[in-house]
Amino acid sequence: MVSNFPCFARQRGVAYFWALLMVLFITLGLGKLLENVARSNQRARETELLYIGNLYRDAIRQYWQSTPIGTKPYPEKLDDLLRDPRYPVIRRYLRRLYPDPITGQAFSPIPAPDGGVMGVRSMSLRKPVKVAGFTTNQIAFAMAQSYRQWEFTYAP
Repeated sequence: MVSNFPCFARQRGVAYFWALLMVLFITLGLGKLLENVARSNQRARETELLYIGNLYRDAIRQYWQSTPIGTKPYPEKLDDLLRDPRYPVIRRYLRRLYPDPITGQAFSPIPAPDGGVMGVRSMSLRKPVKVAGFTTNQIAFAMAQSYRQWEFTYAP
């Protein structure tokens, strides 16, 4: 069939091309949006990791500072931060054992040289997003290649 309008014959498929182009742009936009959401979630978990890690560090510091003469200065296990076995009255340094926000599992304890637990760390091998802006006791975190290298320790 010969068309009376030759200019319309050349335009066949143009609408299909534009529809495919729009689908491509929408897909790229959604991909970028999902990437931003994932990055935002990782930043939120990082912030929570820093907060909870500092809670553990402060609890170990309080435990160490309240050590009676003749006992080890560090807790034998992390459960000792929930209820200090060295005293007849209940002494708590943490409300509960918080999980690692990055992995969702328990923190890995860092052993003290003389026995006991002197800190905690994450077991995640993921690369941190935050690489600057740490507090003075967390300066080493800027050079970390994974969250596992973020060690929350108390050493007097």
